[in-house]
Amino acid sequence: MSLILGLDIATVSGFAWYDDKASMSAIKTGLIKATGDNAEEKAASLAVQLIALMKPGRPDFVAIEQPMRNVKMFKKQRKDLAGEHQEMTINPNALQLEGLVCAAVAIVAAYRIPWETIDSQTWRKGFLGTGRMPGRDRAGWKKAAVDRCRSLKIDVKNSDAAEAVGIAFAGASCQTLKLLEARRAAA
Repeated sequence: MSLILGLDIATVSGFAWYDDKASMSAIKTGLIKATGDNAEEKAASLAVQLIALMKPGRPDFVAIEQPMRNVKMFKKQRKDLAGEHQEMTINPNALQLEGLVCAAVAIVAAYRIPWETIDSQTWRKGFLGTGRMPGRDRAGWKKAAVDRCRSLKIDVKNSDAAEAVGIAFAGASCQTLKLLEARRAAA
């Protein structure tokens, strides 16, 4: 039996507690809001809240959605005193997200809890039945996760919590957890 904590990390992070031997409707979900004026303060806020979240019931395993590994550049129109011009930029949230995920991993690792990051296509395929769907945008994936949770009678407040359920569900199939369980059974 494994108690899995699924995390959909963002400024507002969804979490899901999944006992892989209990009914799916027994999954408990919630949200953590990282606060602060900059990325470092938000990472610290998330870390402190994760400690509080794990204090009453230590998970056997933590599954975390893997952030995108590439940062995309795009052109942005900008207007200033010299007129209108284009500049290349990145989405600063992509950098902040990596910092938040690293803060979560650091806390989990400090408590010596096994963990794994899971690509969004992987957890979506396991939880929703498909990892890619042409034409489905971010909002469509979020709606699909909420709809799936509701069909399983899992109480979710929003799409962040619903996606955390999918991540926790995929965590039950992770190689890291399977090796851990095999070691426990052999001991």
